[in-house]
Amino acid sequence: MSTETPNWLDRTTAIGGLLVLVLVVMTVVVASQNRSLQQQVADGQAKLASAQAAGNVNSTLIRMLASAAADNNDAAIKALLTENGITFKSNAKAPDSAAKTDDKSGDAKKDAK
Repeated sequence: MSTETPNWLDRTTAIGGLLVLVLVVMTVVVASQNRSLQQQVADGQAKLASAQAAGNVNSTLIRMLASAAADNNDAAIKALLTENGITFKSNAKAPDSAAKTDDKSGDAKKDAK
């Protein structure tokens, strides 16, 4: 009996080992690229979150400026907002709640007669 392996088996084993080695190297390269892409996505998400926070501050500042301009009838602030494309209308003052109560009580008195 001979303990030698057939020639084709040696070649097949060598090719299989080489194929496994190539696949391992490809997996490492793809994993590295994946980590790089994940970092880019995380950086982009951080920028978006920062921009959202700045947008919220901007919106609040604009509302406060518009309110101050309307309350104080400040022409300079109104002009500044208008120059930047922001328009607003002053809210009319609501009628007194006492007047509403009087109207309701008057209606009740009429219904009682």
